[in-house]
Amino acid sequence: MTGNRLAVITDDPVLGSALQNLLKGSLHQAPFMCGLNNARDHIGRDTDGLLLVAVASLAEAEKAFRLIQETSIQQFPMQIVLIEGEALPRGEGRNNLDHHITARLRWPDDSQRLLRLTREPLGKGAGFLGTRTETLEEIISRRLLSQTPSLLPLVERIALAAVHDVTVLLTGETGTGKTFLARLMHDCSPRKSHPFLVVPCGAQPASLIESAFFGHVKGAFTGADRAKEGKFAAAGEGTLLLDEIDTLGLEQQAGLLRVIESGEYEPVGCNETKCCSARIIVASNWDLQEAADKGNFRQDLYYRLNVMSFHLPPIRERVEDVEPLVRGMVARFNTKFRKDLFELSPQALAALQTFQWPGNIRQLENAVQQAVLVSSGPELLLDHLPQPVREYSPPPLKMNGQSPSASLVYNREAVERDVIQKALAAHGYSRARAALSLKISRVTLYKKMKKYGLMGAPSLRSSVT
Repeated sequence: MTGNRLAVITDDPVLGSALQNLLKGSLHQAPFMCGLNNARDHIGRDTDGLLLVAVASLAEAEKAFRLIQETSIQQFPMQIVLIEGEALPRGEGRNNLDHHITARLRWPDDSQRLLRLTREPLGKGAGFLGTRTETLEEIISRRLLSQTPSLLPLVERIALAAVHDVTVLLTGETGTGKTFLARLMHDCSPRKSHPFLVVPCGAQPASLIESAFFGHVKGAFTGADRAKEGKFAAAGEGTLLLDEIDTLGLEQQAGLLRVIESGEYEPVGCNETKCCSARIIVASNWDLQEAADKGNFRQDLYYRLNVMSFHLPPIRERVEDVEPLVRGMVARFNTKFRKDLFELSPQALAALQTFQWPGNIRQLENAVQQAVLVSSGPELLLDHLPQPVREYSPPPLKMNGQSPSASLVYNREAVERDVIQKALAAHGYSRARAALSLKISRVTLYKKMKKYGLMGAPSLRSSVT
């Protein structure tokens, strides 16, 4: 959803209908309209239009306040006009919103002013929010922009994986966003109206993993006092994510291979063969190819799983993802804890971007939650962050194994290394595109990568086999 847009956001159908009729008469097209709770599904970092947030009661005013807060924290580019209905008592609105909205209007007294505001940003022939169907690639890009923009080079691959019933293998350290990517593929697939279920294989005892997968009948084993449906049946025609599949023993792998190949399985203690209709996505914290080469993972199962594969690097190698992730987390926890945050200080953001996050997104989320919880005032400050994040200092930079000898040279080269690393990450580790964005030749980029020890920079690998 790029370009100029216009939307009416309200929970009051009478007020919403009146605004739509007014704007339709002036603009010759009815603007898109949705509720305050649903607005988050339609706005993002690529929505640069005008949102008319209309409220008719104090309860709606509070929801609008939180929506505007979230929009401000995440720095979405759209403009917001707050429209207060005549039933809302004057002076009951939040005065601290005025710095974060384009205008505050009273309905119907300010209807002419509203028309002037809508004409100015939209202009002749401008588009409207919701008047056309987004392409699958646009939907995926919008979701990625607010979570993991480093994955944008893979939009076409992700779309291909979403629409086709092939097994997908996701690899990466714990907490790098594999479940998010699996859920995104499900939400953009023909199966989106069916369940999305996750099986944490590493959390299941080896003796019960078959029961978790396939279910069991009453009396199948000690403690089985009733029949239980397995995840493969519960998923129906939806999507089943098998997380930490590398923890499965060879015996459990054999049963999984059969159901992936034929769709057939038997619940534990039952002779009746059942058929799985779910789409399978698997995730691993380890390199399954290496595990297969060492005999710890079945080669035939690995080949069945690796139809399409995506590798998610750790957060420390995806610096450009930290800011949208943090802003989204701050917005979410700010609403949860009913705080008054509207902004994230540059010092706090810099600290969050510098920290190495060995626990990846989960650790980052925990730190942000703590910071929001202890915050007070309109801005999240450095002092609100956990002590380890505040006091973290990156290790001394070494080029070709040598420590820097001159502080001025070191500082300049440290900045240059950081700029190059961010450019590589932003362009999917394509040297050609990174060099173009940096306005240097590929040869120069290669030499600098070698100088700064970046030749081993991970790529966002995607393969079809």
